[in-house]
Amino acid sequence: MSAEDNGHINLFELGYLVDLSIGSWSGRKMITMRDLRKLGFDTTKLPPAITNPGRKLLVPKQELLVINRIEQRARTYLDQWSVAFGIGNSHFVPLSVLPEVEEQLKDLRAEFLAAVDSFIARFDQMKQAVNEAHPEFWENCLKDVYPADPTVLRDRFRFRWFFFKVAGAGVTTEGVTLEEAQAADRVAGEREREMREKMKAEVGNFVEEYVSAMRGETVRFCDLLSARINGTPFEDEAAPKKLTPRSLKYFRKYVDRFRRFNIFGDDEIEKMLAAFRSEFMGGEETPKNFQGDGIKSAVTAALSKIRTKAANDSEQTSKFVNRLRRRVVI
Repeated sequence: MSAEDNGHINLFELGYLVDLSIGSWSGRKMITMRDLRKLGFDTTKLPPAITNPGRKLLVPKQELLVINRIEQRARTYLDQWSVAFGIGNSHFVPLSVLPEVEEQLKDLRAEFLAAVDSFIARFDQMKQAVNEAHPEFWENCLKDVYPADPTVLRDRFRFRWFFFKVAGAGVTTEGVTLEEAQAADRVAGEREREMREKMKAEVGNFVEEYVSAMRGETVRFCDLLSARINGTPFEDEAAPKKLTPRSLKYFRKYVDRFRRFNIFGDDEIEKMLAAFRSEFMGGEETPKNFQGDGIKSAVTAALSKIRTKAANDSEQTSKFVNRLRRRVVI
């Protein structure tokens, strides 16, 4: 690897951390005791210490649901094309897929902002619809809580991300005297050593989790394809699903996905996956190509070998991970 230097692997020459920040206006306010009194409820019967009246929606919930679903799609997409890293909500994305991830996030941000623009443009119509549908509640509990100008809500919506790397942290302090400066240097050195030790442990855990996530994904791939080939339920499915051209397309792409995410050289599994695709999915196979008992048996046996390798918690696997833990640095 180009990231190797003196036997070490620099993690942040293999990829970047991505921090995705998305937020939306809640469209809610608390229902107060005053609201309840205006609606004719006897609030003296409600002990305030253990009573929470609840929330009132200022707009129909499906209006914000459209925006929230775009947020969930973005988060799901990033989860699928990254591995969680133990710093805040950051995710590690390999360089090989980073341009695609950024482009997809740009597309989702554009869709998100367009939905926000539509929401702002129709805000007064939404208010009027709520007024007409629930006039008593509007008059007593809602009409005074809306912003006078809906465009001020635009700042309550955000969709942004940034890429970053992590490096050893140092602390600098200016001392008035030589003795103070030297003491400050010692403190700074100790803090930097502590920080490096913490980051070393974090990176070691990340390496183990990364390899585990990759292998777990491979196990799931083998189980899913085997179920579709043999017409058996996968995981908690109530009934088996058929092998389709779309699923075959996904299975063909999985080998390339593993290769692009295989930044730590889990080469044996990568070779087994590549050989499997070459033997069974090298052309334009259709579901009909996998209907015979012979082909089903051969595919299942090959998948079983890959699965066994990926799921193996043997001493050899532990040595592989431990070597990585010692070599990967930031």
